[in-house]
Amino acid sequence: MVSTSIVRGWLAATCLALLVSGCSVIPASQFVERYGDPTPTPQNLTLCEGYSCHFGTHVTLSPGEWAQVKAVFEPPAPDAATERDRVARAVETLDLLAAQHTGTAVQQRRDWINKGDPSQIDCVDHTVNTVTYLRLFANAGLLRWNHPGDPAHRGSIIGWDVANTAVLVENDGNRGYSIDTALGDVGLPPYVVPVEQWIAGPIPAFRNNAALPQTYRG
Repeated sequence: MVSTSIVRGWLAATCLALLVSGCSVIPASQFVERYGDPTPTPQNLTLCEGYSCHFGTHVTLSPGEWAQVKAVFEPPAPDAATERDRVARAVETLDLLAAQHTGTAVQQRRDWINKGDPSQIDCVDHTVNTVTYLRLFANAGLLRWNHPGDPAHRGSIIGWDVANTAVLVENDGNRGYSIDTALGDVGLPPYVVPVEQWIAGPIPAFRNNAALPQTYRG
């Protein structure tokens, strides 16, 4: 028979893990279906913040801001891998520009104590917003070799690594790649790895807001 102290310890450890991770155990795909915009435009981006889309903000990019994003895709990528690099840089650029509109361009503290603070975002907010960015790139004709996929989710309430990520799918072969912006503060580039590698668990080099390379391609 398991002692009460062991059960209490397990519950405390599980709660601590969730507090630190600052991410919902509900897959982000459900939030994308409810809050995501299937046809975003530079003049109308609906973005999430405040943890698990507690708040939503409509963002209108200026012509100059949108030009900064489009410039990342020039010249057109010669292959799918190069295009994913461009996507990562464009997501980084757009995320920082959008954050200046939404008020989330601040230090992200990453724990559930901050739930409901409109300046804070968790991995669900990150995922929904990145899916919106990928859809925007696709709708604008900026993607030739890849297309937006369904978000991926890993972990559970009894695990230690609850996480969500947007996914970019290569047209040739239909292989998915994680575009995960939740590892660092706003303005740091996401890393790009095959989605099965992302599902298998975090890459140690990207823990604890470590400095990220411009892109990471597994």
